[in-house]
Amino acid sequence: MERRIIRYCAIGDSLTVGIGSDIFSKGFITRYMYLTHQALHARVHPAVFGKTGATTGDILKSLNHPFLYKGMKAADIITITAGGNDLIDAAKKFLQDKKEKDFFIALEQGKRNLDNIIMRITELKQYDQRYIIRMMNLYNPFPEINGVDKWVEAYNQNIERLTKSPLIKVADIHQLFIGREKKVLSSDHIHPNHHGYCMIADALAKLGYDSL
Repeated sequence: MERRIIRYCAIGDSLTVGIGSDIFSKGFITRYMYLTHQALHARVHPAVFGKTGATTGDILKSLNHPFLYKGMKAADIITITAGGNDLIDAAKKFLQDKKEKDFFIALEQGKRNLDNIIMRITELKQYDQRYIIRMMNLYNPFPEINGVDKWVEAYNQNIERLTKSPLIKVADIHQLFIGREKKVLSSDHIHPNHHGYCMIADALAKLGYDSL
């Protein structure tokens, strides 16, 4: 018997949009909602705010949008996908100029933006403790480019830092995707395919629903 409604707000980049998946699965969100429904025996009402190509800076700015603000305010669960485009942009610059400072810049900007994103959400939700934030770390869509993986791991350390709050947990997608890129990535070799998104949804669900 369904006892309540769980309000779910998804924020982020093309992974939140579901680019690379088929038109029916809509990335990881559809399956994550199903798994949440099964775990909590509740109806899940989604509010999805994803933008293809969005960097951490873009996502931070988007938090000012009144509809997104309203969605976050009401949410019991918030998922965030962020950082991939920061590193992709840095990798493209690196391929042109061969300067590792491109990654240093992306790392520092991403760290600052992620901190501010979480701070904004925490400030908004400070009087409502019955919510959780779920994130995923970054996988490496360019395993063939030497040196990129160390920057992915460095970026992931910044994401992992955010779990100091008991409300925040991070799914280790980097480890799940290593060596499986051909099986889990779509034809563009950057975004997950249906199988990859299912793995993301499963990993997010396995983080649990403590406090809900």
